[in-house]
Amino acid sequence: MKRPYILSIHRKTAVLLAASCAAALIAGCGDVTQEEETLSEVIPVEAQMPVEGTLTLKNEFVGTVSPEESVYVIPMVSAEVLSTEISVGDTVVEGQELCKLDTEAAELQLASAQAQYNSAAAGVQAAEVGYEIAQAQYDSTVAQLDMQNEQTQRQKDLTMYQMQMQIDGIDSGIEDINEQLADLEENKKDAKDQRDALSKAKKNANELVKQAQTAYNAAAAAEGLLQAQARYQAAVNAVTALEMPGVTPDPTELAQAKQELEEARKALDAIKEKLKPYDADLQAAQAVAAQASSAYEQVNAGIDSIEDGEEQLRDALSDTYTSREQTETIKNLTEAQLNINSDKVQDIGKKTAALGVDSAAAQVNSAKVGAAGAQIAIDSAEYQLDMYTLTAPIGGVIEAVNVKEHDFASPQAPAFVISNKNTMTVTFGVSEGIRGTLRVGQKIEVDRNGKLYDAVITEIGSMVDQNTGLFAIKSCVNTPDDSLLTGSTVKVTADTYSQTDAILIPYDAVYYDDSQPYVYVAVNGVAQRRDVETGIFDMDTITVLSGLTTQEQLITSWSANLREGAEVSVQMISGDADNTQTTDAE
Repeated sequence: MKRPYILSIHRKTAVLLAASCAAALIAGCGDVTQEEETLSEVIPVEAQMPVEGTLTLKNEFVGTVSPEESVYVIPMVSAEVLSTEISVGDTVVEGQELCKLDTEAAELQLASAQAQYNSAAAGVQAAEVGYEIAQAQYDSTVAQLDMQNEQTQRQKDLTMYQMQMQIDGIDSGIEDINEQLADLEENKKDAKDQRDALSKAKKNANELVKQAQTAYNAAAAAEGLLQAQARYQAAVNAVTALEMPGVTPDPTELAQAKQELEEARKALDAIKEKLKPYDADLQAAQAVAAQASSAYEQVNAGIDSIEDGEEQLRDALSDTYTSREQTETIKNLTEAQLNINSDKVQDIGKKTAALGVDSAAAQVNSAKVGAAGAQIAIDSAEYQLDMYTLTAPIGGVIEAVNVKEHDFASPQAPAFVISNKNTMTVTFGVSEGIRGTLRVGQKIEVDRNGKLYDAVITEIGSMVDQNTGLFAIKSCVNTPDDSLLTGSTVKVTADTYSQTDAILIPYDAVYYDDSQPYVYVAVNGVAQRRDVETGIFDMDTITVLSGLTTQEQLITSWSANLREGAEVSVQMISGDADNTQTTDAE
């Protein structure tokens, strides 16, 4: 920044030159004695006592107004807008309904979830019936065991042989099932590798479909397909209306209508002909995508089939192990029949029969778990249904409305923009030097077309804006009105550089010898030079950091004859100075 004292030096230099010229003229007209008398005259000067105080500089900046809080209301689903009565400038409260979307899809999903729940509930009832049947079978088994009190040794031997044969057969079956499971696991691994490859191919094909569809839509829009179709349909409707039974059309009107129909058909055919390459590309891409999807689904179905087969084999294996345990139990029971009483035999038989009851009870619990899962699906569908009503997340003013009735709302674009203007933010840029003088909580002044607002600095940026080379400063206006529009430009005034406990003197009282500042003080009627160290300054006042005290008489007026040792006549004046001055922003 250029120091303003340069202008003062130029002014003083000009005056000195003029005085020198005048002295030279006087010397040419008079004698040496007269010149000596002139130089020895007492110089009248004005003086004041330096004062100690604070000098604070103010800077002005250009700021931009924005709301403290602004939100974008984005739909969570894509759907047709059924109704909206909100306009730009409206004031809304938190939770207020902004618009309604078509809920048909969500309602169908909810109905499907309800149907699944009903089916699961029916499964619970069926499982409970099965439990009752198992309980009846248990009772029947107990009754039969009560009747089996006498067994012959021969029956025991025969039964033991048969039991062992069954166990051997079961063991052989277990071995076969394990081998089948190993084969299916290998097949499933291969199928999953194929599915992963087809999944990538399916994704690539779908991307081609999107690109082809986009190209077709762009071409159709460029060629005016929708307008041509509308024109053709209107022409068909006109001819149909004129040729209805019982209607006697004007021949000229009918001919014109048919001519319009023919022209509309030709125009539509021409556009379709132009779109054939795009349509062919789209159909080809869709065919590729369909083939990839079909292959993926076939492989996926094969995996499902393998997993179903595994599940069936595991169920069969579990049943086989259960059967083996039961057979082994029966065998042990039969073998021990000669050595134990009938009560123990019956007790073991009852426990075996109770396994069926426990299994039925487990099926009831499983069915209830399924019903609970179906209920969760209903809750999820109801939550999805709630997404079709957009409400205001905050209270404030509607800044933008991007949807209207019968348009399609989409998660890719905000439907509404709401701003809370109870508190407005003013953002302005400062240089690195001025940034160091500001602090959070500092009061500043905002000027909008002559109207002033009090504001407080809330945030000091720590990163330079690459476009402006400045640091962003944010401030808060707590009492905004309609004049502070979003995006409007304002003038910001803030205290920046400041020096406290400094000696303040008039700016024009300082002289410069090359780069050394100095002042004159009056001591016993004689002018004396004081070299000083200066600090910050404005147009009227400059701070002195050293070389001068508040007890000295500072000469503030200028004279061509003022110099070291000159006799002076001092007139004291007030030393009050304005310690604050506004300068241009950096």
